[in-house]
Amino acid sequence: MKLFKRIAALAAILLLPVMASAEWERTLGAWDTRLPSKGSGTVSFWGNYYKSDLVTDKSAFLDMAYGISDKWSVYVSPSFCSIKPDGGGSVSGFSDTMLHTTYRFRDEAADGFDLAVMGKLQVPTGDESKGLSTGGFEPGAKLLASRTFGPVIAVANLDLTAIPDADDGEKDFVAAAALEGVYPLNDKLSLNAGAFATGPRIDGGDTVLDLGLGSRYNLKGSMFVGGMFYKCMTESSAWTLQVAAGVEF
Repeated sequence: MKLFKRIAALAAILLLPVMASAEWERTLGAWDTRLPSKGSGTVSFWGNYYKSDLVTDKSAFLDMAYGISDKWSVYVSPSFCSIKPDGGGSVSGFSDTMLHTTYRFRDEAADGFDLAVMGKLQVPTGDESKGLSTGGFEPGAKLLASRTFGPVIAVANLDLTAIPDADDGEKDFVAAAALEGVYPLNDKLSLNAGAFATGPRIDGGDTVLDLGLGSRYNLKGSMFVGGMFYKCMTESSAWTLQVAAGVEF
């Protein structure tokens, strides 16, 4: 059960995914190649309600970003998680913190597509004994790409996370991928849909495939609200409801 709680906590962190900010970004489930402009900061809140036959997981994180340049940004994302296994008592508290830095080295306006690379580090700020942390520093890298196809913006991610202190039965690396399409309905509202896959963390585990559908609305000024519903296709009973809001300053 302890191992299951650790896996659930990690899944919550990875799913919260993932996101930041306001109108320069267009996605909900995948990391976009759009970054905060130089000297701008952003704060966004992301909350998830995850439900399966085995566990109910309520989680949230606060994503804070800063644009060092128009092509380079840094992020810090502390998180909170509440896990309730089926038939058991719940545990809650701060979970692990994610640190990111992203650099975009291709721009669609000049090159026909966006291409960026992200470095990331999961910091074990949660309580491992409660299942709220994986218990170790886990570095990783992510490749981000986007391109416009007619009215649709396609955003793709390829992700690899290392587990330096993997326990027996855990893998040394976890791979993930995301593909999200953004269809602008007008200059403020978009329809977002995507597929999100995460490889198993434990030997013999299944790859998780989520399909998501949601919407994002840019409010007056540099603010947004949004939400997405995810359905797990490898465990038919598992689903996630995500809500988000953010602002630029």
